[in-house]
Amino acid sequence: MPRIVSALLTAALGVLLGVAALAAILGGGFAVTMARDFQVPTGAAATAARLPAPAAAPAGDRIPVAVLLGAGGSVATDALGPYEVLARSPRFQVYTVSVRREPVALSGGLAILPDYSVHDVVSGAAPEPAVVVVPAMADPDGAAEAPLRALIERTAQGGNAVLGVCAGARVLAATDVLDGKRATSFWSDIPGLRSTHPETTWEDGVRWVQDGMVLTTAGVSSGIAGALHLVERYVDAAEATRIAAAIGYPAWRPGPAETMPVNTVALADYPYPLAATLPWFQPTYGLALADGVDEIGVAAAAELYGGAAFLAHVVPVADGGSVRTAHGLTLLTTPRAEAGRFDREITPGGRKPGESAFEPVLRDIARQAGEHVARTAAKYIEYPVGALPAGGALPARLALLGSGAVVMSVAVGLIPWAVRRVRRLRPMRRAARSGCVG
Repeated sequence: MPRIVSALLTAALGVLLGVAALAAILGGGFAVTMARDFQVPTGAAATAARLPAPAAAPAGDRIPVAVLLGAGGSVATDALGPYEVLARSPRFQVYTVSVRREPVALSGGLAILPDYSVHDVVSGAAPEPAVVVVPAMADPDGAAEAPLRALIERTAQGGNAVLGVCAGARVLAATDVLDGKRATSFWSDIPGLRSTHPETTWEDGVRWVQDGMVLTTAGVSSGIAGALHLVERYVDAAEATRIAAAIGYPAWRPGPAETMPVNTVALADYPYPLAATLPWFQPTYGLALADGVDEIGVAAAAELYGGAAFLAHVVPVADGGSVRTAHGLTLLTTPRAEAGRFDREITPGGRKPGESAFEPVLRDIARQAGEHVARTAAKYIEYPVGALPAGGALPARLALLGSGAVVMSVAVGLIPWAVRRVRRLRPMRRAARSGCVG
């Protein structure tokens, strides 16, 4: 009986050690992925210091819109999608605001210099927003983002509009803006939000939810639909339809929100966690940027290659340390002369007439890594992708690293058995040596 108990305890310890080893490997990999995903280029602060602050142009009859950017990082498409949609209409004056006017990271390796700080808005140096756009932030209820949350509450209390995009709902939930209201968010966040914030009625299966002056959207690309709804609401359906056609976004129509399937986590999603937790030996893509580039085009390339599909470490590069986008954003880049060599260089754009900037990227991912990887990436940005090319396969790097992680974990799990065997053999060896001497 003691031997059985000892064997069971050894087995339990081995399983725990193996699981802990695998968790450490994958957790370390995920930390590396997030550090790469939210990365401000070296020298960005010096570049930003040389750039002039924007003049606070009077809004006139235009509607001021502040797109908020988390000090600890924000999801690129959550911010840049609504920014481009609203900036394409002459009825809106769109600008970016963060806690301080210093470089901040966006997912996919992007970095941006905000137009204004929260203090600029409060002091009147920046336009008072009639609308604030709230993307997902790396630390939604953290102390560092408290000034942004205060600005959101101030805007809502003034009777103005709030647009929460994707997991930006977590930022709103850390304020009183959603109390007693209906809202939505990224599909995998909704169960947790229902548990932690029952004061809000959380709805799924819809692209956006409007409750009074608060508009919330489903995941990532759905912020584009939410922004188009704002255009329809503040201007008219014709203007929103014009912009939707110009950017090729398929998941919007005038009137009520589009319904969609309720996504859930499934075994078929394995490419997403596998690639996110195994970043080693990942190729590096140079994202070639130039003045006048479309904001959604930049976000689609960075988000999908570097984020949702995790195919590569994306490094934005340009001739200098910054570029100005088509509608006035300042993106910070690594100068080409300092960037070194890339495994591949990609350029935003290349979309066909009538399609969005997401389509050519998803097609390329399907050709490289397989249709299933591309569709999983589309699921995690809630983009309604159409036909994709066949071909491609999950990168061999992931298969090898995944197998290696399992082998290492099994090896760690066998350590208790090895120790137990050594302990059992030691008395037998001593006895054998004693017999030989005698």
